[in-house]
Amino acid sequence: MLRRLSASAFIVCLCAALSDCGGGGSSPPIPGNSGGSPGTGGPAIDALVAQNYPGGWGVEVAIFRNGTPIFERGYGLRDRGLPDTFAPVDIFGVQQPDQLFGLARGAFAPDANTIFDLASVSKEFTAGAILLLQQDGKLSVNDPLSKYFPTFPNGGAITLLSLLHHNSGLVDYNNFGDSPDFTGAYNAFMASGQTNYQPIVDQLATFPLDFAPGTNFEYSNTNYLLLGIVVAKVSGQTLRAFLQQRVFGPLGMTQTQQGEPQAPVTDLALGYRNPSGTIVRAWQWNLDWLAGPGGMTSTVGDLEKWDLSVRTPGIFTQASLTQMFAPGPFPQSVGAYADGWFVATLNGHQYIWHDGAVGGYQTMNATFPSDGIDIVILTNDGTGLDPYFIVPQLFAIAQSL
Repeated sequence: MLRRLSASAFIVCLCAALSDCGGGGSSPPIPGNSGGSPGTGGPAIDALVAQNYPGGWGVEVAIFRNGTPIFERGYGLRDRGLPDTFAPVDIFGVQQPDQLFGLARGAFAPDANTIFDLASVSKEFTAGAILLLQQDGKLSVNDPLSKYFPTFPNGGAITLLSLLHHNSGLVDYNNFGDSPDFTGAYNAFMASGQTNYQPIVDQLATFPLDFAPGTNFEYSNTNYLLLGIVVAKVSGQTLRAFLQQRVFGPLGMTQTQQGEPQAPVTDLALGYRNPSGTIVRAWQWNLDWLAGPGGMTSTVGDLEKWDLSVRTPGIFTQASLTQMFAPGPFPQSVGAYADGWFVATLNGHQYIWHDGAVGGYQTMNATFPSDGIDIVILTNDGTGLDPYFIVPQLFAIAQSL
């Protein structure tokens, strides 16, 4: 089974245990080797990153207060240089990003402009697209799935809100080789030129639900895959085009794309992993296939523009923001899932977050609205510590800056 695109810490922790916990490797740690660090928390953050990401993993940490950076620093290497040794299985068969963009190769450090795969942090934006269409009066989160997929089994019992809250019961489509196996759907998707998602829907319809819709919580990337398809059906645009027009453009997110970044690209993190004690390149996952659940690329600064936009009305109405952060009915130990975010508390502070894990990347976007503090962590460490676990220490430091 493929590693899930991410999300709650209890899921990611289990996945990490099944793969390889710890970010160690044969290279020595490379502490804070790029970027400025406003404030006085630098040494403590340097030590925290060195402790949890030894071995030169590329890690970009940025902390903002009310839109102003109070810490930003890159660690390790976004590119370990040539020669490359890849992990053994290339499941997706897509062009590697260094070849796609003709990247100069070498031992390069990350910085504030380094683009990373976001993995499941993308779900925040897919949920936002649905809420924008609801603002437009073009859909309702209470619509049944059957409105958009008339022949889908149980479609009348599954609402868009069920998808948003991960309580639909749908199996995860990002799985190959064992049941539920979507190898056939992937092959058909590739044969279509990576534009037709109907084979996924068709194959999805052949698997029974894991539980009756609305009766349980189970994180499934399928939920957000379907939401992305609904955005395209309703808007008449691709998810990529819709997000560019309604979110990235208006917010000035010039380094963000749904899918691979727009050429030319020079500052890009390559994914790595440590499957057996040796750090190797991770084969790039197919971002078009991941789409709504985890297909975005971005930078720490662009994510801050997004975090600010969901704090007060702007592109979103207050009603949409209230809907976005309304907790779902099945709270977990890490918080309750709302619309693309976990809603929780940390030491009495409101804490809203989503993490991600895909291929050779792990990511975290955390916002503390009452404190005006946002913490963004982007890494090219595919098998080490989920950045979720260092947010409490970073938040404590941020409060003192």
